[in-house]
Amino acid sequence: MNYDEIKDELLAATDSGLKYAKSLDSKSDFEIFVFFQNKISANINQGIVTAKDGAVAGTAVRANNGKRVGFAVASGVGVDRVKLVAKEALSIIQSVKVEDDRFESFAEPKSPGKEGARSDDIFALETGDLIKSCESMIDEARAVDERVKVVSAEVEAEWGGYAVGNTQGILQATRSCVNDCQVSVYAIEGEERRGASDFDISRDRLYDIKGLGENAAKYAVSLLGAKKLDITAKMPTIWTELPAGLYILSSLAQSAVGRPVVDGVSPLCDRIGDSIAHKDLTIIDDGQSPKSPGTQSIDAEGLPQRVNPIIEKGVLKNFLFDSYFGKAFGLESTGNCARGGGAFGGSTPYENRPSVSTKWLEVNAGKKSEENIISSIDGKAILIRDFPLGIFHSSVETGEFSCVAGSAYLVENGELKGSVQPVSIAGNYYEGFKNLREIASNQTMLPWGISVPTLVFDGFSVVG
Repeated sequence: MNYDEIKDELLAATDSGLKYAKSLDSKSDFEIFVFFQNKISANINQGIVTAKDGAVAGTAVRANNGKRVGFAVASGVGVDRVKLVAKEALSIIQSVKVEDDRFESFAEPKSPGKEGARSDDIFALETGDLIKSCESMIDEARAVDERVKVVSAEVEAEWGGYAVGNTQGILQATRSCVNDCQVSVYAIEGEERRGASDFDISRDRLYDIKGLGENAAKYAVSLLGAKKLDITAKMPTIWTELPAGLYILSSLAQSAVGRPVVDGVSPLCDRIGDSIAHKDLTIIDDGQSPKSPGTQSIDAEGLPQRVNPIIEKGVLKNFLFDSYFGKAFGLESTGNCARGGGAFGGSTPYENRPSVSTKWLEVNAGKKSEENIISSIDGKAILIRDFPLGIFHSSVETGEFSCVAGSAYLVENGELKGSVQPVSIAGNYYEGFKNLREIASNQTMLPWGISVPTLVFDGFSVVG
């Protein structure tokens, strides 16, 4: 397949599969999801080069009769494979009598949205290009400091699409492309070993490796010589872009979607219209931003992706649904059906049943730079970079979380004093949104479905 023809080929297989499925049983309904993704990647880890060039393709079919729903999958997107999976899905509902009381019907057709930007340069990339980029990032990192001992780099480029059709009248397809790069560095001095990373991601241009190796190496070296904080107290915590993004993804992205809302597990389920966050905070799930890697013309059940404000100037505006949970809540879909969605997704979406997920979260930028925010701190604060370990173990029902920040720095009276040994940060993320203190201007696109600036919270407990 090629990018220009992929929609036509996937739609043809989907249409043939629907006609075949109805010929098997005219009284049942069917939904067909056909997925194709071409991907090349290169990785250099401790001198070992790994490169891959190939495609992932597969078909998923749901069959429905009354409250019975059958689901079947297979690799491949040819007409024969689609027919095989349709027949298997039908056999499931004919032999298994389990019913889903919430199920009403598959999605009904609506006009699609927009696909988003593309860069033809991405299609021209070859594995040799990716390997050279990895080598350049590694060389740049090693040149920073002799204490930089272990460096790895990875580059990926992918393009593809999927088609969705059902017997309610949906027959749509969409395409997308993206490329990204990442470098990880470990600086070692004596018994101390500290790591850092940097990255770039885009769909409308080639990835940019310039400065990534240097930045990651400088961060890793700056963590050496970390001192014990020896403090247990509530204090401001400065979450730079990456940990700030993971904070949002592990909290709001889990509590304002689908099942937790419908089941009444989320404390937000009856809070529409209420002020739940600082008045300067706006978070939008944007499934239609041209430059966003999450933009598609349709979601994973064939409905148009949309722009959905979740929090607007601190006020809770919307929840996110697919058609299943939307109907269960008495609302329509917000275009947020996914297959294997979430922060880290999966390589074979067709193997997953439909679920609800954010498409691309946009957290509004503030007016102050990160540097100005740091300089305005009175007393002590902790600044964190990279992944806070355990952040995704937070509770949707209570909002309680506890994580360990391995890349942490002490800020005192407006000055960045230096690195500290890993600290524990604990609190309640619902309270955190209310106690948001500052929003920086440095909004950054992360590879995990969110664009976010540095955020500063009051009231979390820090143990060092």
